Parts: sequence; structure tokens; C-alpha cells
Amino acid sequence: MDRAPAAQTDEPGRSETLGLLEGLASTRAIRRYRDEPVNDEDLATIMWHATRAPSGSNRQPFRFVVLHDGPRAIAAKALLGESFRTLWAEKRRRDGYDTGSGSQADTPKARMAATMEHFVDNFEATPVVILACIKRHRDPTPTEGASVYPACQNLLLAARAMGYGGVMTIPPLSFQPVSPFCAQKASLARMYIWRGP
Repeated sequence: MDRAPAAQTDEPGRSETLGLLEGLASTRAIRRYRDEPVNDEDLATIMWHATRAPSGSNRQPFRFVVLHDGPRAIAAKALLGESFRTLWAEKRRRDGYDTGSGSQADTPKARMAATMEHFVDNFEATPVVILACIKRHRDPTPTEGASVYPACQNLLLAARAMGYGGVMTIPPLSFQPVSPFCAQKASLARMYIWRGP
């Protein structure tokens, strides 16, 4: 098997290349971002690598809808942002993020709550939102995401290798307006990428 060259990184204090194992070990969920655009060439490279993921029976059932800019993307981001804020408020209440250790600002629970609050409050400013979808070839099954999630992981790893960060979240189940954007109306995950801090 041929080895692909490691991607260049411009992060201070890091080596000249980001190898696969280092990328696997250092990719994490990024919910705070710089308000900088993701250039089209980088985005195309990230998406190309996402599509190289393995899938069951090699069907490659994943499809991606990229919300970058333009009126439809702006409208979709607004709908997503509203939905995420509503769902986060419910989760915050239900999971007690403001009680117990969450009431102390220096605890992991309180820091996660602050990070999520920032994420949902600033969602519309996310430079790129990627909807990962599945093209079904049979009735829905509990395991059908197994053919999509590797592509999502490839996407995050490619973004990381290029100096971007991202996060994958499960779609808000109550959020239906985005479904016409997705193949077979089956959104499984959402990816957000941006230039890391």
C-alpha cells in the first residue's frame, strides 16, 4: 500500500507534518472557532478525503450537502441555529448543567455548558456546515449509519490535517426543514468545520 504524504500544518509549536497517528490522537470536537472563511480548495480537499471512506458492500451511500454561503445556506444555518438553541436549552435543563458542580464556573461540567452555549449562540456564523446524508437502498435499520460514520471521521481527520477543526453532532430530531437538502430525506449527522484556534 502506498503511503500518502502527511499534510502540512501551520500551527505554532507543531512539527512540519501531521502524520496519521498524530491526527488520530489529536483530533477532537471543536465548538469554538475563528470567524474566517474556509477556502474552496481546502474544502474540496476535505470533501474528497471524506468520500474515500470504507462502507458496507462498498456502496458508498453517503452524500454531503455543504452549506457555505449564499441565501439558501444562510437560511438553512438560521433554521439549524434556532433548533440547536431550543434543544440545548432543554438538554441543559434536563441534564442539570446549572446544578451541582455545574453551578461552579471552574468545573468541567460548567465549562462544557459554557462551550455549548457559545456554540449554539453563534451557530449562524459557522463558516461551513456539512450535512452528512445516507442514500438508502433498503428500509431503515438501526445500523445504517455504520456506512456513513467512517466518511464523517475521514472528513474530521482531513480537516484536522489541514489546520481546521470541527465537530459532529446528531441531528435535532425535531428539525425537519433541512430534509429536502438530503438524499432520500435521511440526515444522519452534521459536521461543522472551521479554522481552529
